[in-house]
Amino acid sequence: MRWFQWMGVGAVALGATGCEDAATPAAPLDATVMDVASDAPAAEDVVADAGAAVDAPDASAFAPGPYGLRPRDLAGPFTVMTQAGPWTFEQHFTGEDSYVFLVVNPSSYSTSLLGGSVGALLEASPRNVHYFFLPANGSTQLAALRQRVDEDLAGLSEADRDWWTARLHFVTDDLNTTQTWLGQLYRSRRSTTNMVPRYEAMQWAVDRFQRIREVGQLGRLASSGLRLELPLLANEAKYYNFEYSREREFASHPATTVTLLDNARVVDNVDIDAMLPDRGAMAGFDTLEVDLRTECVNHRDGDCGAWDYLSHLWLCSEVAPSADAGAPAADAGPALRCDTELARWITTYWREGRWVTDISGVLPLLRDGGRQRLRWYASRQFDPRPAPYVASLALRFGNRRREVRPFETRLLFQGGALNATWAARHPPQRFTVPADTRRAELYVLVTGHGAETSQCAEFCNHGHHFVLNGNEHLVDFPEARSPNGCTDRVDQGVVPNQHGTWYFGRGGWCPGWDVRPVVIDVTSELRMGAENELGYTATVDNRVITSMAGYGNVVLTAYLVLSR
Repeated sequence: MRWFQWMGVGAVALGATGCEDAATPAAPLDATVMDVASDAPAAEDVVADAGAAVDAPDASAFAPGPYGLRPRDLAGPFTVMTQAGPWTFEQHFTGEDSYVFLVVNPSSYSTSLLGGSVGALLEASPRNVHYFFLPANGSTQLAALRQRVDEDLAGLSEADRDWWTARLHFVTDDLNTTQTWLGQLYRSRRSTTNMVPRYEAMQWAVDRFQRIREVGQLGRLASSGLRLELPLLANEAKYYNFEYSREREFASHPATTVTLLDNARVVDNVDIDAMLPDRGAMAGFDTLEVDLRTECVNHRDGDCGAWDYLSHLWLCSEVAPSADAGAPAADAGPALRCDTELARWITTYWREGRWVTDISGVLPLLRDGGRQRLRWYASRQFDPRPAPYVASLALRFGNRRREVRPFETRLLFQGGALNATWAARHPPQRFTVPADTRRAELYVLVTGHGAETSQCAEFCNHGHHFVLNGNEHLVDFPEARSPNGCTDRVDQGVVPNQHGTWYFGRGGWCPGWDVRPVVIDVTSELRMGAENELGYTATVDNRVITSMAGYGNVVLTAYLVLSR
């Protein structure tokens, strides 16, 4: 038996299903092919515009501006006086580090947060981060904090103590009077509030691309309110490192980019007329990535939707209207059936995010190229108030000269209610494969939702057993219910410190993450020139489901991908 514990994600909010049916389709949007002419050359000769790939300034040198005070604006120069002397941002910036700022004042939030262990924060932190403690009528609190920090540093090795001493900055300039942009930002944030107020005046950061960033929820939700945990602050710097590596990797692989949405405000779904490269060019690609970015209005936490909902990209086909549907409106487009899944995500709690996902296994579904009808869907955000998605979406077609290219993608199984009828609803599949097949893979998107029995299928270990010609492969989720199952995946792209219960492990997903396909190579198990049999069933906590009690809902798309 081969075991696969899936590290990809998705989700619905605690106490929400996230699986509502799509509303009436929005008017189609046109999508354009970037960098591809009608007589496009072979895929390996197409080079994408690097600016379309990297949403960040050059991090190798201090950017000359323009500067601002809003999230995602470039951070300008500043010099602050610290207990160790003056510190100048422009002189220290290299693009290798990130910078996190915490306000120190007599407030209960500051006192409680900074009452946590700085030693534990440093242990959780990547080594390329600076922490600044900025007083705002908080000189007494700053002195007490410094004493506790010195005690924590004393317990470190000499090398670690020297390293972190140079990266912990106790600023003596008061934010209420300093004329640096740090003081301007603090005072501006204190005088204005978000639609949903956060602690934005107490914390912010500058990432490795010199951009001002929001800092999220630094605690866990409890019956008494927010239980603050200072070590969660380290997740921001971890995520900046992930973003930096992703952008550099992104830029290193030229691609033909098809823009589907560009900062579009979407309520729940939008239909898209996409113009892909022609069939000849499509045959030259061996890689397909989908790039989704969902942003908050003004990039402010709290101006996004509140819940972690399912989101999908579907391939659609045109269908004739039913006879009893009545005459369509004069300006109505053709009816669409959107039931072929290309990609899946889970939205964030109140924060923005970006995910670049390799979905090369579905390339054959788009092999014809040219005009394609697609639908991007995410459940409508309505609680505690309506909030649109500010979405940018693109497909990236490339040739990375892999050993094989997918040429056929066959649907095997789909999901539904997880109960004792599951096995009967998923009978074995029998199939043959072309003689020139060089690789065969199971390509599985699976997430669990609902909380009917034992918190299933969101918070339970539902297992998926695929048996090909007697050889079993298990996809399961032992991280479900773990207190840090999603916290531990920030360095894999989970949006950190979301304003909700984002930190718990789930049954196949995390809030604010892409659902990455599980890909299982089954080539050696194929019977070439003969019939193959693929059986499939599901379990809960490694037990066969015998009770008719419901275990929630499993959203499953399982394909067989053949390459040559």
